[in-house]
Amino acid sequence: MNILHSQKSKVDSDNRVITMGTFDGVHVGHKYLLQKVIERAQKNNGKSVVLTYHNHPREILQKIHQPYLLTERECKEPLIKDCGIDEVVCLKFDYQLSLISAEDFFDRFIYQKFQPKEIVFGYDCHFGHLRKGDYHFLEKNKSKYGYKPLLVDPVKIDSEIVSSRRIRQLIRSGQVEKGSRMLGRNYDLQGVVVAGKRIGRNLGFPTINIQTTDPMKLIPASGVYLSQTYVDGKKYYCLTNVGYAPTLKNNTERQVECYLLNFSGDLYGKLIRIEYLHRIRNEMKFQSKEELAKAISKDKEYALRYLEDIGP
Repeated sequence: MNILHSQKSKVDSDNRVITMGTFDGVHVGHKYLLQKVIERAQKNNGKSVVLTYHNHPREILQKIHQPYLLTERECKEPLIKDCGIDEVVCLKFDYQLSLISAEDFFDRFIYQKFQPKEIVFGYDCHFGHLRKGDYHFLEKNKSKYGYKPLLVDPVKIDSEIVSSRRIRQLIRSGQVEKGSRMLGRNYDLQGVVVAGKRIGRNLGFPTINIQTTDPMKLIPASGVYLSQTYVDGKKYYCLTNVGYAPTLKNNTERQVECYLLNFSGDLYGKLIRIEYLHRIRNEMKFQSKEELAKAISKDKEYALRYLEDIGP
């Protein structure tokens, strides 16, 4: 039935309240929707359920191959569960699934599996072929299937609707702080430390090179960022460079590398998480290694002042 897996809690009830969607980012708008699901489930003494997709439908429908995900695929379901949802059911979205009509999709994946008492629906949610499964569809069929539909309005920040699309635009342009506000947490990236050319070490600023765990994960705009990195549960502030390293490497593909402040040691093979806090400057090509080293020193001074200003 295309269902990859289901994460369940100990709650067991026939009074299921369900919502559905891609939930890329699990941003503040998603969290508001999920809270409504939880509230309705508690009121019905039932179970809160999320039906989502392992891979983003855009990969199939729009044949997108470049990185764009706000949340690594392995991280999305735990984030949803952390909001308090009882059960997360994950579908594999493929070409065959995209051709299923709204009626058949609803019958197979929603009604037959869950017999929901209530369906909480996001303002921009759709399902089924040509996105014909919308809130009007739910209203039209509520008597036939015996559920109650609830439409949830969008969440706004600074008069802007919070959406995955808008957050992607912000991250792509380097506006990580505004993107993080819409996410409700710092925009982050998970990766493994891989061997580099050790050029930074010769400059006095040893860096670690990061290979993302999900190749579809969206990397922020090229530039230098103040970040915080988690290694084995410990937090370190760092300078993170995103880009082509034009002064020393002139890479053909963008890379992520970090210089951890006040750290020494070997991190090769470690799984780490980088949270982007503030964009310091654009990536630049310098005329010499000495100029680059001076620029990194200034970046470090700026980062330390910034951290002192914002406090603990």
